[in-house]
Amino acid sequence: MTEGRPIVGIALDSGGAMGGAHVGVMDVLREHDIPLDIIVGSSAGAAVGAFYATGSLDAFKGLISDLSFTEALSFYADPVFPISGLFAGERARKFLRNLVGDVLIEDLPFRYVAVATDLLSGETVPIDKGPLVDAVMASISMPGIFKPVVHMGRLLTDGGVSDPLPLDILKSLGPDITIACNLHSRMPDILNPSRKKAIVNGQKRASRHDQDLSSWVIERLEKTLGAQKVFEGMASFRNLLKRIEESPAEMIRENELISIFAEHLNQSRDKIGSFIAKSFSRKEEVDTMNIFEVMLSATNIQQFQKNRLMLLYEQPDILIEPEVTEVGSLEFTKGESTIAAGREKALEAVSRIQELLNQRGRT
Repeated sequence: MTEGRPIVGIALDSGGAMGGAHVGVMDVLREHDIPLDIIVGSSAGAAVGAFYATGSLDAFKGLISDLSFTEALSFYADPVFPISGLFAGERARKFLRNLVGDVLIEDLPFRYVAVATDLLSGETVPIDKGPLVDAVMASISMPGIFKPVVHMGRLLTDGGVSDPLPLDILKSLGPDITIACNLHSRMPDILNPSRKKAIVNGQKRASRHDQDLSSWVIERLEKTLGAQKVFEGMASFRNLLKRIEESPAEMIRENELISIFAEHLNQSRDKIGSFIAKSFSRKEEVDTMNIFEVMLSATNIQQFQKNRLMLLYEQPDILIEPEVTEVGSLEFTKGESTIAAGREKALEAVSRIQELLNQRGRT
């Protein structure tokens, strides 16, 4: 397959919705007949690499090119009680399977590696065999957003936690030409000093009004069900506790508050989705950061720092750095602009890649 030419490998960075830039990059490489023999991807990079490997890149590009926030949310949002993650991940898994099918990594036309992180050992885990969907799910499961994935006898989370730009793994596979697509070339700095100061002061004020969890739950139950209903339910619950030793199962079935609370939770998915949508797409200037913004901002800082160090010690032959640092990790509505940013930087790199292919060609 590679006789007479060098083996080409690409490392694709993590970055959530910024990964749309990878689509633009892979599109340009394909249009210019630049061969890829090895794809190593972390998180978003693993997903786009999988779409490329299975011939479903165009289908994915069509989906994200004109996407509303509600449509984007429908692809991955299946809220669960947040013990280990906000979303169960089954909806995202179904979305992936519909695109790539039930294929094994070993059956792909070239070498493919999805990078994940072992939550219990801290190890970087390259996944190069087994079901492709399982590998991608492990690689994209952002901590706090998706529940960790049990795979290969490990508890796995997002590859971006340990190795966002897996250039080291790519190089260990021995390609003749290495390409890296870095989505974290710089930290976004879109806030002026006065806005930063306002956020610091706003966060300080907000901390004075923190609520304990039980007060928060009661307050929202009162708003939803009415104060009298909650009061009656709490009285009933106290009676349940007094009688619990008599017949626990029967008491729980009969308890009105538990029934009401269960019904409330079952009907809360749309409310949770609405809250998430507002949290991720806030357009107004708010002087506090919500929990999602804190998590994702911390993740971006971590990945920027890790990529900077990786590129300091592992230099690729070709470095492609699309300008997408101002795109939020879950802003999938910006698909068109991220794809365009990837195309722009990939086009700048095409002549250099072709030059290397000619220089390092083998006979």
